[in-house]
Order: sequence, then C-alpha cells, then structure tokens
Amino acid sequence: MPEQPAYRLPRAVSPVRYDIALRPDLKAFTFSGTTAVNVTVHEPVASITLNAIELDISEARVVDSEERSQDATITYDEAEQQATFSFPDALAAGDYTLHTAFTGILNDKLHGFYRSTFKDDDGNDHVIATTQFEATDARRAFPCWDEPDRKAAFGVTLDVAPGLTALSNGHVVADDPIDDGWRRVRFADTMVMSTYLVAFIVGPLTFTEDVDANGVPLRVACVPGKEHLGQFALDIGEHSLNFFADFFGIPYPSFKLDLVALPDFAFG
Repeated sequence: MPEQPAYRLPRAVSPVRYDIALRPDLKAFTFSGTTAVNVTVHEPVASITLNAIELDISEARVVDSEERSQDATITYDEAEQQATFSFPDALAAGDYTLHTAFTGILNDKLHGFYRSTFKDDDGNDHVIATTQFEATDARRAFPCWDEPDRKAAFGVTLDVAPGLTALSNGHVVADDPIDDGWRRVRFADTMVMSTYLVAFIVGPLTFTEDVDANGVPLRVACVPGKEHLGQFALDIGEHSLNFFADFFGIPYPSFKLDLVALPDFAFG
C-alpha cells in the first residue's frame, strides 16, 4: 500500500462525540475554550495526533473508563496543521475522554472562528463572532479530527456577553446566567457529522418570526434593522425544505433551521 500522506491523521484513534465550550471576547478579538472528546482507541498508542492551527493549547489529558488520568506533552507541526499529545504510558485499546484547554484569535480572514463587522444606523461599530469551517478550518476553532470522514456528534456550549445572541446547529437546551451579566448557552447535540458542518455564532443579532416549514421551525437571523429583508429567504427556505424532503423521500433531520445573514461571509 502507498504510504499515507503526512497531512492525513493516524487512524488508530476515532472521535465519537465532542463537548465544546467556548467563550468569545468580541472586544479583544480572542476566545478561550475547552473540549472533552469521547474517543475510541483501536490499538495501543503512545500519542494522539489531531488537527490544530492558530490555537495555543495549554492543557491536554486523557481519562480512561476507570477515571485514571494522564497529562500529555504537547508538540505542534505547523506545516501539517497538527498537534500531537504524547502520554507517559501507552493507551491500550478502549474508550477514553480527551480533554483540552486552549485560546485563539477571532481572525479577520473569513475562515475558522472569525469576526464579522458592521455599522448600525447611528454609525456605531459592532462585531459578530462567527464560523466558516468548510473545508478544513474547524481546526482554527478547536482541536479536532478535521477530515470529512472522521464524523462524530457535537455538543456546543457558548458563554455569551450581555446583550448578545448565540446560535449553533442544535436548538437551545439551557440558557443560564453566570457572571457579570454573561450567560451560558448550551445547545442540543448534533447528528453524527463532519467537523466542517459545525457552526456557532455570537453577536448582536435579531430574528424574523418563525415559519413552520412542514413541522420544522425556520427563521432568519440578521443584524438589527434588517428583519424586513428576510422574507424572501424565509420563502425560499420553506420551499426548499419541502421540495427536498419530497424529492429524496427523507425528512429534514434536525429540529430547527436558522438562516443567518452575515455582513462578511466568503463561501457559498
């Protein structure tokens, strides 16, 4: 067999479910975060390699099914956009939880976890923290197996500053006050899917009224004052959901659909 390219990740470890928690700071253009990833180790390994770029990973540790923990030594390969976590003792085949803590930049490159900006009617500047992960930019937001066939479920939790709105793939299952007016918003797990389909947004957004698209709540999120421009998107969204459900004979597989009109977006 031909040798696997260096940029492809080893196959000995597979992600099953990610628990992602992020706290974006829209004033400093930074974010901090943690992940707890349920993984399956298929054969004994001394290290775990995954994708990460433009992240400062301060902690990596693995916990086995008997709650035994090992801290990792962290090394980076910037050329291949990878981080490797090496452990004192080899991991036997089995199930583990990989924990990481990290910080990053809300970049202005329109990919990864980036910042979108706009001016309101009074000329004031505002920032939205948003994502564009296709094809391989989830690795800029959290350490992950950022290859499309390395599918998993994703649970997302966002810490949200006062006056801001948070969105993600799942519907909101908890919205609790934490400190200084901030809120912690937790979203339902996604279906099993590729990393590039994960999305989350924090910013000063408003919504159109929900439309029931064959049992699926559908709405448009936009910057304040632009709600009246969302009707066309609502009409097309409702028609598209119904058309594709009928065409493929498969109902839309999620509990809701949010269409988001961003001031800056470079895909689609």
